[in-house]
Amino acid sequence: MQQSDNRKTFETWEEAFRGLAPVVRQQSVRIAGYTQAIFIEACASGFGTHQPGGSERMQSTYAELAYKCGMYHQLGKALVPEEYQVFSETFSEEEQTLYRKYTVAGRRLVAELQEKSGGNKRWNGEGEPPTENIPWLMIRESCQQHMERFDGTGYPEGRAESAISPIAQIVGIAKAFDHLSAEIKSENPFSEAFDAILEQSGTAFSPDLCAVFKAARPKIQSVFNKYIHYTMKLPRTIPLVKKTKGRPMGLMFRGMVGGEPATLTAYEALPWFSVKADQMEEMNAVAPRLARTGLTADVAFYLLYEAADMLLRMQNCKLTLQGLFVPMFGEFFTKENHLKRFEELFANQPIDRSRLLIAIPEEKVLRANKGEAEVIRRYLKNGIALVLDDYHPESISPAMLKEWGFNHVRLSPETSAQPLYASDIRALRDRNIQVFASCAEHQHLKWLLESGVCGVCSPLNGEPMEEDAAIREALLREREAGL
Repeated sequence: MQQSDNRKTFETWEEAFRGLAPVVRQQSVRIAGYTQAIFIEACASGFGTHQPGGSERMQSTYAELAYKCGMYHQLGKALVPEEYQVFSETFSEEEQTLYRKYTVAGRRLVAELQEKSGGNKRWNGEGEPPTENIPWLMIRESCQQHMERFDGTGYPEGRAESAISPIAQIVGIAKAFDHLSAEIKSENPFSEAFDAILEQSGTAFSPDLCAVFKAARPKIQSVFNKYIHYTMKLPRTIPLVKKTKGRPMGLMFRGMVGGEPATLTAYEALPWFSVKADQMEEMNAVAPRLARTGLTADVAFYLLYEAADMLLRMQNCKLTLQGLFVPMFGEFFTKENHLKRFEELFANQPIDRSRLLIAIPEEKVLRANKGEAEVIRRYLKNGIALVLDDYHPESISPAMLKEWGFNHVRLSPETSAQPLYASDIRALRDRNIQVFASCAEHQHLKWLLESGVCGVCSPLNGEPMEEDAAIREALLREREAGL
């Protein structure tokens, strides 16, 4: 590292920036956006104007300069190999010391680049080129002081309070926020990172700066949303199902929409079964074979465990969704009671059981014998959220649904296509029964949402996705909505 620091030279700003590792360049762009957002708010509040030289630096006309300060603050890392540009806990004490020198090296580098680009006749080539140019000084200060902390615990000099340039303080808090929100895995990165920064008021960051940071939240959120595609980390959730590429079955997911305007309200699980290479079958096709071989329950619980993994991630992400709708084999609902296996599922994966929405065909309920009816009622009584699927309002009344214990139904396709059933949907909702639907036409989607259906399954909602993609979609939608 030391040898490289002495050897590398750059003729232009662009050349030096390209010398940064890709991940450092990406981070610098994000921090530049955060820095500018905070700087604008800081100027409006008068932050830093009481410090020496602060009134000259903290001017709104320097908003674009603030962006450059964030962009180039870690330019000194370009002087060392890529493997040393990102701090690692495995660095030895000597390597940590050398790593921290990027702050001082960066000030020297930008000063030289300023000299090469602007010319300074007073510089004799030794030491730092002198300057009284405020923008130039602000970039230098950002490089050298952005890791200093309000309480004096930072580096490279251990500066404290007003000894740290206002622009360096702003770059420092912007960088700290980016680290928490983009580089550390979190179920709710923006809010958790934001709160963590505010908790450091009076220690790492000045109370005045934290007040500015808090006031700039909408602007910071806007920058975060802009770059979330590149920075978002998925939740750390331990799955119970190994989702290997060669597994014979699994789930895909598609969003369900509801409300006015239409928003993502739940997810529908779409089971798939691999029969031969590049050949997939749906549930209805494999159901008879599973029934003949006595594997219906085992396969059903495999899918339910995979659904539970997805649901736990939804919970950990704090997604405001109603749940996960899971189709189920009609043959699963026999007089054999699987309540013990359900309890094991909920013990093994701590999910809210009311959000695991398991479909039971209406036909199965209508034709259930005494033993099967007792098992279904027992499931409902113990909080298993069964959704009466393929529901026809003329077949089972809302009062009868409540007598069984059903709190959810999904309308049959033909019912979902008939606006005349709008009154039946309202009658169900008056009984606190949640109504789902399926549709394939835009005009049907419109009247269903207007009638108060809480979730519509439809190819119109997009293609089925794998678990990671579905989680990302839900997070992006909620953050774009400002939730």
